[in-house]
This record gives sequence, structure tokens and C-alpha cells, in this order.
Amino acid sequence: MIPEEINKIIEIPEWDTYSAVKKEEAKFIYDFIVENNLKSTLEIGFAFARSASHIMSATQAKHIACDPFQNNYGDMGLKNIEKLHLSEKLDFRPDFSHNVLPVLHKENRKFDFIFIDGDHKFDGILVDFYYADLLLEVNGYVLLHDTWMRSTRLVEKFIKSNKTNYKYVSTPLRNFSLFQKMKEDTRDGMFFKEFYTWKSILPHSMITWMTNGKMTFTKKVFFKIKDLVK
Repeated sequence: MIPEEINKIIEIPEWDTYSAVKKEEAKFIYDFIVENNLKSTLEIGFAFARSASHIMSATQAKHIACDPFQNNYGDMGLKNIEKLHLSEKLDFRPDFSHNVLPVLHKENRKFDFIFIDGDHKFDGILVDFYYADLLLEVNGYVLLHDTWMRSTRLVEKFIKSNKTNYKYVSTPLRNFSLFQKMKEDTRDGMFFKEFYTWKSILPHSMITWMTNGKMTFTKKVFFKIKDLVK
């Protein structure tokens, strides 16, 4: 099933179209996986399953996704997967990533592609990346979502500054940060480089303001402008 067909079937409620993975983002993931022939995949975060459905359609293989909050979404992600007839390919773990990922590591699981879109606090993203690094095959890819957030940008900068075994891969979408693992980590125990960044200070402040408090006409205009800018 191709992205256009998927998006005709899955249901994303109007009240959460701003935080959900966008159609163009899901299509990028689908195309990237197909072009690079990636098969073993892991996803942190699930929500309405737009990204998960595109990943499974691209790989035609088993996909692991973990998310403890599917009930908060009325199980709509799982329902979307069922409507797409992809349930057999989904290994869904209804638990926090800090519980799921260590178990996968202990089982010696390895993945070609890991999508991080769960806890968006800095420490949560950093812990997810820490385990993603342990779980990722050499030459595999890890993709961070929501780079409009300061927390994501700081993790991105940490990887660029400190993870010498990773290569940054440019994408056409402003809300993604993609890295390829080139080799295993060979740093010694004393290695450290500062990693502060100024990126996304304004977008983070603006979107935080837009998504808190009463929805006004001004906020609606800003949301429309945001959606027009890729």
C-alpha cells in the first residue's frame, strides 16, 4: 500500500492534526525506507499510527512500536492499523520506552531504522537515543521528530558534537533530524564536547504560546502560516 492509499483510510482527528506526524513527513519515511531497502524497524511513540503504517507498508516486515498512552488516543492508532490490515506486522508494546528498549537490548535485537517520537523532554529523548544507539545496526539510521522543539535540537547537537560514529544526513523537511551510524562507538570514558545550540529558540517559544491557553484568531492565522512552511 502506497502513502496516498494509506492516507485515504487512516483517521486523524481534527483536534490533534498539529502534533501528529504530517502526510509529507510520513511519505518521506516511506520513500526513505524503500530507497534504502531497510527492513528491521523500531518506533518510539505511536499516537494515530501514521508513521507506523507507512513504515510497515514500506518494509512489508514486522515493526515494533512502544507507547504507554494509546488509551489517551482512544486506541485510534491500533484501530487505524487494523483498518489497513497491518495488524499482523505490528508488535505493539504498551509501555514506556525506558522499559521496552533495555529489554530489546538484552535480547540482542538490532534494527536498520529507529524513529524517535515519544517523550519530548530533553532527558527522555536523550535516553531514547542512548538505547537506539545500542540497538542500531552499523549503517542503520535514527530519525528524530519535532526539531521545532529546543529539547530535540539539543539532543541533535549532542549527537553532532559527541557521537563521532554518526553522520548527519540532510532531509528536505524542517521537522526531522536524521543520522546514520557509521561504526561502533570508540570514544574513551573521558570524551566530552560542549553541545549548546541556539536553534529553534523562536519556533519553540512561538509554538508553545500557540498551543497553550485559548485559541484566538491570531493563533489560528499563525497555525495556517506554520502549515504552509515545509
